[in-house]
Amino acid sequence: KPFKTIEYILIYYFLIEVPKNKRGNQRTTMAVYGYIRINYQRTQPKGFTLEEQESQIRHFAAARNLTLKRIIQDEAETSATLDLSGLAEVLQLAESGEITTLIVPRLDRLVRVLHLHQQVLQQLCHESGVNLISIEENVETATACGQRILNIIGILSKWESRRISDRTRELIERKRRIGERVGHAPYGFVYQNKKLIPAEEEVEIVKLIRQKREMEQLSYSKIAKYLNQNLIPSKRGGNWYTETVKTVCTNPVYGEPIRIRGRMRRPD
Repeated sequence: KPFKTIEYILIYYFLIEVPKNKRGNQRTTMAVYGYIRINYQRTQPKGFTLEEQESQIRHFAAARNLTLKRIIQDEAETSATLDLSGLAEVLQLAESGEITTLIVPRLDRLVRVLHLHQQVLQQLCHESGVNLISIEENVETATACGQRILNIIGILSKWESRRISDRTRELIERKRRIGERVGHAPYGFVYQNKKLIPAEEEVEIVKLIRQKREMEQLSYSKIAKYLNQNLIPSKRGGNWYTETVKTVCTNPVYGEPIRIRGRMRRPD
C-alpha cells in the first residue's frame, strides 16, 4: 500500500503538476523592454534627452546581461496624463504578458503626477506582474525592498489625493466668502466682473422661498411643488426640485440657514 501511495503521488506529479508548472512558466522567458519620455514643452534636465535616456537603459541592460527587446518612447507636451501612445502600448503589452521586465531611467519617466503614477504602478506591477526597474532610484519591484517602495508610493498617493480634495474645497470656500466666481451663479445672483451681484427678479423669489420655509414651515418638496404649480421658472428655466429649494434655504450665500423650531430642520 505504501508503494501504491508513492506511485499515485508520482503519477500525479508527472501527469498534472509538471505540465501545469510548464504552463505557468510560459512567461519565464525574459522579455525586457525599456520606456523613455520627454516633455518638449519644458526645459530638459542636463543629460536627459531621449538619446541619453536610451543610452542609459542600454548600458544598464548590458551590465546586467539582459537582452533588450525594444525601447518604447513618448514625446509629449505634458507630464500629467496617461494619454500617451507609448505608455498605453507598454500597459497593453504588460497586460497581455509580453513584458516581464520594464526598465526606466527614473520613476518620473512613467508619469509625474503622484496618483497617476500609483495607477500605472498598480497596472504594471500588481496586476500584470511586471518587474519594474528604475535605474536612478535603484528600485527593482521584484525585490522585497522594491515592494516596500511600492507600498510607500501607494500611501503617499492616497495622502496626496486627500490633500488635493482639501485644498480644492478650501479654495472654493475662500472664493465664495469674498464673492468670487465659483461655477454657475446661484439662484438670485449673477456674475459681474467675477463678483456675485443680486439679480432683482430672482431675489424676490428667494425671499418667497425662505418665507415659506421659515414662516409657513413648508417642506422643501412642498415649496418646489408650489413654485412649479405657479409656473415660476428655476435658474435655467426648468422645474424646481427639492435639493434646489434646500440650497436656497441653507446656503450661507443667502443669509443664515433657516431654522425651524429652534433647530435646522432635517432634509425632506
